[in-house]
Amino acid sequence: MRARAAIQLLSAANLVAAISFPPFAQAETETTTAIPIQASYSAPLNSSTSGTTYTQGVNTNAASRTGTVTAPRTLTYTQTDYTPNPTVFRTACAEISSSYASRLAAYSSQSATDSDVIYPTRVPVRPREAWDCLYSIPIDREFTLDFISGVAKYLQFQSTIEYLKNPPANSLQDPIDIIGSLEELADQVRSGEIAHHIRFENAFRKLLQRCHDGHLGFSFNSGSLITFRGPFTLISISPDAIQKPKVYAELDLLESGLNASYVTRIDGYEVEAWLAEFADYGSSQSPDARYNAIFANRDPGSDGTFYTLYGWYPGKNTISLTYSNASTHEYEYRAFARWSRALNWTGIRTGADFYENIVLNPAYFQREKKVKKRQMGTGVVTTTTSSRPSPTPRVPQLVYFNEPYMRHRVGPYVQDLNGIIGGYFLNDTIGTAVLDISSFAADDDDATFQIAGFQAALTTFFAEARRRGSKKLILDVRGNGGGLVALGFELYKQLFPSAPAHSYYRIRAHEGAQIFATAAEELATDKATEELIETIERIGLENIDGDTPGLALEVALAISSGFSRQNALDISGEKPEDLETWIGPYNITGLVNDTVSLLVENNFNFPLQETDISGFGSRANFTSAPQPFKKEDILLLSDGTCASTCTIFAELLKREQANISTVVMGGRPNDGPSAHVGGTHGSRVLTFANLLRNSRRVMDLYSPETDEQKQYLIDNIPFALPFGFTYGAINFRDAIRPEDETATPLQFALEPADCRLYFSPIGFTDSVYLWGELSKLKWGTNSSFAGCAVGGLQRGEGSTGFVPDDPETVEIVNYILQPLKST
Repeated sequence: MRARAAIQLLSAANLVAAISFPPFAQAETETTTAIPIQASYSAPLNSSTSGTTYTQGVNTNAASRTGTVTAPRTLTYTQTDYTPNPTVFRTACAEISSSYASRLAAYSSQSATDSDVIYPTRVPVRPREAWDCLYSIPIDREFTLDFISGVAKYLQFQSTIEYLKNPPANSLQDPIDIIGSLEELADQVRSGEIAHHIRFENAFRKLLQRCHDGHLGFSFNSGSLITFRGPFTLISISPDAIQKPKVYAELDLLESGLNASYVTRIDGYEVEAWLAEFADYGSSQSPDARYNAIFANRDPGSDGTFYTLYGWYPGKNTISLTYSNASTHEYEYRAFARWSRALNWTGIRTGADFYENIVLNPAYFQREKKVKKRQMGTGVVTTTTSSRPSPTPRVPQLVYFNEPYMRHRVGPYVQDLNGIIGGYFLNDTIGTAVLDISSFAADDDDATFQIAGFQAALTTFFAEARRRGSKKLILDVRGNGGGLVALGFELYKQLFPSAPAHSYYRIRAHEGAQIFATAAEELATDKATEELIETIERIGLENIDGDTPGLALEVALAISSGFSRQNALDISGEKPEDLETWIGPYNITGLVNDTVSLLVENNFNFPLQETDISGFGSRANFTSAPQPFKKEDILLLSDGTCASTCTIFAELLKREQANISTVVMGGRPNDGPSAHVGGTHGSRVLTFANLLRNSRRVMDLYSPETDEQKQYLIDNIPFALPFGFTYGAINFRDAIRPEDETATPLQFALEPADCRLYFSPIGFTDSVYLWGELSKLKWGTNSSFAGCAVGGLQRGEGSTGFVPDDPETVEIVNYILQPLKST
């Protein structure tokens, strides 16, 4: 029996796990009416509801932004359209599967005598063979149209979906109509223009990537089994951080220093043009940050997208590079067949097998299994049977001193137990301290005591800075892609204990968001919230679970969903009075037409996190603590990739502490200004799993009884998709400056750093050397940096201090620079 027929046998009560969507065009053209689902439920307010109206300013570049909004353009330099021979691609999956089976059998044989044998997680295959296998996956037009219809309901929660159609002219963002582009994809599927499943997957992924929002993304299951890689890594290096950089193969640079020939052309195209176009599918908001992401970086460690290829097949097996010595060399791309316990090559011999076993999502076709309990931490279903949770774990050692570094660029003096932050003290006479913040979250998703450890490490670091008499501070956020919002606020409040700390946001208040907000209000009423707080105070947050009397767990999950007003404060510092005040919807008109929620901020006094952050809750008196550094003695160092929570922290510094100097590294070789914060400015990511849990909550609450009620939900909230995926997410919250009369999301604001330096041998292998030279440039004398490539730094208080050079680092830098010193 086909899976489609199986779906039709499911009862309406199982709409959450498997839902049959109408074809995309039909779903978009049908007119639906908001119908009450129960007597206690009122349909969400529609966009015609009166409320505050934000008027957008006129786009100064309107002439170039009007007219038809087109789908993302395709690459012209960096991809070749390759169509396999049908007699070849039909056997490709079988060949790969056999290769993997042989490799596993060999390791299995070894493990019989050697218990330490580690099974391979990937096997090298020929790139074209890997693509042939993917190309052989058949397309099911009906399921593909269902996917397009279904995923559109997830993407409607993307906070900037209307702004992307007509972005501000100075945002450097191309217009992208996400829903319109999905409609075009649906037309291409119906007409047969897209005739292979992998073509559809690639087109959908590229659509989202061109939005340049690190919070917006989707990874199909197919990428878990086959991945493509470049032949090697590239490096962009300037000899002195001021001259325009050249592009080198990383190994060439390490072997020959600046004597190495640099790259002048790629596949016959001028290197800068090829790389700029290739970078256009990067996730950062800033073009310079996307350009930086192409290259390998040892500090922080990254292979770069020239090597990772965004996971795509480039359409051929080789790439040619021409060098400054006029030689041209051809290099082979690479591909790997991957294996995991959840997704592997077992039973895959054909493209049809791949489709059935990997592409399709079982949750779309099967009834949802009942669960016995939901845990507080994530709301993810489990089958735990214990009547009470295990005792609160013993608090481990939160801070480590002079230990081998866990994730930092070099070994720090102090770091937290999860290695999120590292503190250093340079051996100089300036008194320079450094905080290395390469993330605001632990690498391990199961890490515990993240806030407590981060807080303790900061407190220890600043106490030691006072003891040593440190006067200057470098905040290094290179490579910081964000993390826990609470940690961004914790760092800011420890730097400026008595300063205000406000970060305002809003969400898109379309029909689906209004439904979720209404459901959250049904559960988290004012009375239920008061009872939850009393329960937390009595037994502790960590002890709330499915066995807690009443609806404590459900109320807590509703509040933490992001759709509740209970843990939010408006710009006057008050909780929104009721649902209508919170969700509106409020109209935006002008350059962009949309409906949004009230402008609010997080209430960090609300007890729904593991530890109170400084300045709030039980640590409210921290506001009287001494400020460890003057703001003019702080330097913020970035490579433009600062995103998410990192942008919240940087925005706090900018809005409240305007005199802090900023330095950005790298970027396109154009001698123009570059944004010090170039990642997504969105203030919260929401995964598809989070949204699906909200849909389940709605279905549990309202149990639709009529076809009209069911259709209303089907048309407006997301359900399981027919295709499996390992990751899916949208940007949920727009960061907004309350003083901005146009209320434009900060995702469309790029502000240049005070000083721009290109990547150079200084700091290439050792950040301590870079920190020292920056300290001398800002506060001392005799810096190796003659100045800034673009902009400049206002000198700090006069100092004759210096930073002693590290002999090992100097040796490496001198080796790379030897050609310059010998001329």
